[in-house]
Amino acid sequence: MPESGGWGGTVLHVDLTTGKIEKERPSLDWSRKFLGGRGFNSIRLFNMVQPDVDALSPENVLLFSSGPLVGTKSPACSRLTVSAKSPLTDIHGDANMGGFFGAEMKFAGYDQIVVTGKSERPVCIFIKGEDVKVTDASHVWGRQRIEAEEIITKDFGDPKARAVSIGPAGEKLVRIANVMSGPKRAAGRCGMGAVMGSKNLKAIVVRGNNKVAIARPDAFEKARKEAMEIMPTTWQYQRMHKHGTLVILDSTHAAGIDGVRNYSTTVFDQAQNIGAEAFEKDYIIGKRPCFGCPVACTHAYKVESGEFAGTWGEGPEFGMTGLGLKCEIGDAGALLKMNQLLNEYGIDCVSVQQMIAWVMDCYTQGLLDREDLDGLTPNFGDYHAAIELIHRIGKREGIGDILAEGEKRAPAIMKKGTEKYMHHVKGMSPVIEDPRAGKPFGLGYYTSSRGADHLRSLGMSLSVQLYLKETGQEMRDDIKDPTSEVGKGAAIKWLEDQYGAVDSFGGCKFVYPRCGITVEHMARLISAATGLDISKEELLQIGERVYNVEKAFNSRQGLTRRDDNFSVPDKFTKEPIKEGPFKDCVVDLDTFLDDYYTARGWDLKSGLPTTGKLAELGLQDIAAELARFQAVV
Repeated sequence: MPESGGWGGTVLHVDLTTGKIEKERPSLDWSRKFLGGRGFNSIRLFNMVQPDVDALSPENVLLFSSGPLVGTKSPACSRLTVSAKSPLTDIHGDANMGGFFGAEMKFAGYDQIVVTGKSERPVCIFIKGEDVKVTDASHVWGRQRIEAEEIITKDFGDPKARAVSIGPAGEKLVRIANVMSGPKRAAGRCGMGAVMGSKNLKAIVVRGNNKVAIARPDAFEKARKEAMEIMPTTWQYQRMHKHGTLVILDSTHAAGIDGVRNYSTTVFDQAQNIGAEAFEKDYIIGKRPCFGCPVACTHAYKVESGEFAGTWGEGPEFGMTGLGLKCEIGDAGALLKMNQLLNEYGIDCVSVQQMIAWVMDCYTQGLLDREDLDGLTPNFGDYHAAIELIHRIGKREGIGDILAEGEKRAPAIMKKGTEKYMHHVKGMSPVIEDPRAGKPFGLGYYTSSRGADHLRSLGMSLSVQLYLKETGQEMRDDIKDPTSEVGKGAAIKWLEDQYGAVDSFGGCKFVYPRCGITVEHMARLISAATGLDISKEELLQIGERVYNVEKAFNSRQGLTRRDDNFSVPDKFTKEPIKEGPFKDCVVDLDTFLDDYYTARGWDLKSGLPTTGKLAELGLQDIAAELARFQAVV
């Protein structure tokens, strides 16, 4: 492992079954190959978790990793990746959070924390630099998350310590539970909180006193200053700095690409009530930036009057507005109350909005009745019912015990034809956008390695234009056309590789590259920090390598081309949008997937990775492992 800069240099292993604590110093070759963050986690997850492991068993591994730019002065590099086999999807799982924990890990000297086994009682892991111990947490087990985190941090004895924790939802193994930090920072997808709960691990608290070393200080400072000068000149920075991620809703809804009323339409006549300006006018009271971030997109809010007076918290984020759109809830105060509850229970706001929209749709269609729903009558727009359902999911009470099983399992339990109204890919639901509208964004849902997910590719139309520009291609109208699948597979592949690299070095995707920082600029920052000469081509290849590792994990679990699809395929491939700018649009999935697999170098017929592609990426050992399962061609 290099001593020069970027990495902390140590991987911490904690076995909760035996209490054994070990420290590992990875090799330079391994670190360069996978970089950090998501890359470190994805390769270790593949190597440590075999396909027959139950995600909620002690044999699953829970991984926390930051990247080589986290904790440095590189702008907006605070991100932490949390990974495990997902109890929601039963495939590769990871989630990403901002805040301060990732940087504090680096200050303590750790690039990755590997948690294995299961404690017999509730515990916390306390990390003070070199000193690591497992302590009892019985006194905070069952408490709401924010209160428990405050108590645990006080027990730790250092007010500057940072923590990640789970709430009651994680303790009760709700499959859509988050790992959280502070009032609202969330590693919020794939049920990482349930994995943490299955290990009886309430929290990890860390405090470090070291600085992250920089190998080439002058070159790093030059690249950093250039980035700081570029960012404020971009309209993305200006909008996000002023309005936060809620401003995305204003753009997507105006463009007509949002899935409203459980994807029945793309039009919601109350959208203006839950946009950025509505929240700013009545509720926003300040900014709450992540470590080292000049964008400061997160806000603090408080409800001063009305039905939800006294509600407070941080956010809400773009994903939270899906509760408004998918469930047709146009009351901003109600959404802020739901945001607060989700943060306290520790529940993923994206999966929960799909669960509630599904219940509302099935009730409206007459497939579920009051008896099925504990006396509730959840029509679309009924925010009281939505709030009650959040409570029941977080506590696993009544109907909430079924909904806590997530998108794949709940309809299989309820039956009655309800499966037709649940929309997910590989077991996880998308955020808001309808894949038939704004094709570049929606198509990324199909190929995401962790289930339907916008953050793997962030394929907005502007992103596709960035792909054409940075790859030196002609600005072809058919590729830029948001109603066409042509060329989108290659574009999504490039974007997935780029963001795989961003997740691995620890950057925020709203900044890298959306605020003008190109892949070449990212490579310069990483090279200066680590002392390695990493080109933009190598950086993209790192992202591609990470994506192929995740693909390999899923292929070993038995996934093929047929799984790159929604659970109700005809909804999006045969049923046209009924109104709005994308009226009559459907998804031509075969055209897209053929283009995508070709760009990836995977087998067109099966969708499996090829031994040639894996060898090209230096993953021969993974190819040999997949051959045992006939999961490679």
